[in-house]
Amino acid sequence: MRGALGKRTVLRAGYAVVVGVLVVSAVEAYRIQTSASRRHLEIYRQYVDQDQLLSNLRLNIWLAGNYIRDFFIAATPERANALRSQIAGLRQENETYLQKLARTTNEQDEIPKLRQSLEEFWNVAATVPAMLHAPEEQQYDFVQREIVPRRGELYAALRAITATDQQRLENIEGEFANSRREATSRLLVMLVAGVLLCLVVVRLSLRYAENLEQQAEKHYAAVEQAKGELQQLSARLLEIEEEGKRRLSRELHDEIGQTLALLQIEISRAQTVSGSHSDGLYDSLARARELAERTVQTIRNMALLLRPALLDDLGLVPALQFLLEDFLRRSHIATEFVDDGVADQFPDTVKTCVFRVLQEALHNCEKHSGATRVRVAVRQFPDLLFLDVDDNGRGFALNPHGMPLKTSGLGLLGIRERAANCGGTLTVDSAPGRGTRIALRVPLAVMSPSPPAAREVAV
Repeated sequence: MRGALGKRTVLRAGYAVVVGVLVVSAVEAYRIQTSASRRHLEIYRQYVDQDQLLSNLRLNIWLAGNYIRDFFIAATPERANALRSQIAGLRQENETYLQKLARTTNEQDEIPKLRQSLEEFWNVAATVPAMLHAPEEQQYDFVQREIVPRRGELYAALRAITATDQQRLENIEGEFANSRREATSRLLVMLVAGVLLCLVVVRLSLRYAENLEQQAEKHYAAVEQAKGELQQLSARLLEIEEEGKRRLSRELHDEIGQTLALLQIEISRAQTVSGSHSDGLYDSLARARELAERTVQTIRNMALLLRPALLDDLGLVPALQFLLEDFLRRSHIATEFVDDGVADQFPDTVKTCVFRVLQEALHNCEKHSGATRVRVAVRQFPDLLFLDVDDNGRGFALNPHGMPLKTSGLGLLGIRERAANCGGTLTVDSAPGRGTRIALRVPLAVMSPSPPAAREVAV
């Protein structure tokens, strides 16, 4: 018992560890997925924001160059004022973009240089409206000398920052992929460990289950053997009981019955001899004779209850008919007996079983059923002998095993045991309010003589 408890404890611990590993693996997988998704989203958003800011800076520089070109194409005081306003607005927007870029980018060394270049570009662009009346050659020379180179430098600086950000993004994605691979490797190691541990637990569980199954088979075999031995013992006890009843019945009928019969004869002779001499003696002898007759009848009834001589002398069917006649005399319940092809060539155990089953069924009917009619049918087939006992009494409820739901007697259990000892079956069919039917089925060996015709006897 302690060993079994120890094995169960180990198996429970193994199951707990397996479940724990699986839970930890699931949590780790969820954490890896969540962390990876969040990190990837952060990297993507940072890159998109930086790229958008750099695009806005390039756009403003490109717009500033277009505004200056348009101004030189048709220079007027109104265009000069508009250009000042446009340059001021673009300059303010670029400052806002630079501040945002300084907060998001990691290239902090490039921001001051870019800011200085932008300041120089905007300062130069701010002097353009003052060249309202300058000659076209001077305007063209100014654009080529001051605006175009500075704008090219700004484009180059912005492209450099963009390239640096792209390179940094690739590096971060590589680091992210490496960390994800490491996390995946850890998760795989945990899963492999969980699977191996699960296999160990399964192996132990199967071995434990096999041991339990073997023990259960051994116990079942032992129970079956004990059941068989008990059945053999029960059958042997029934044989001994029937043999004892037979001997006792013979002794009562032959020895005591004959002795009492002789006593009756002697009393009759004494009555004849003393009849004319003394009336008192004659009356005493008459009473003694009556007492002897009653004793003889009592002895015969006892012998009949123990073992009917008809069963051994005349066979099964006459014994059953006598049993029904005696039942009718005692209970006054109408009976019907049907004999269908019964040859009476049966082993003693079969005849005794059928007789005792009918005896118990009639006893229960007389004592409990309140029936007014009983029908008994005995039918023989080549391999089976049927006995059906039906009454129209009050009936009773049955349990799942086909036995009375509430009973304190062992009569039905005893005749069921008798049927099992003969290799047969006994079924009870009843319900409150619809009577009772007891059916006995006993297997037979194929009999050579042809059975007699069916006959029906109303008792």
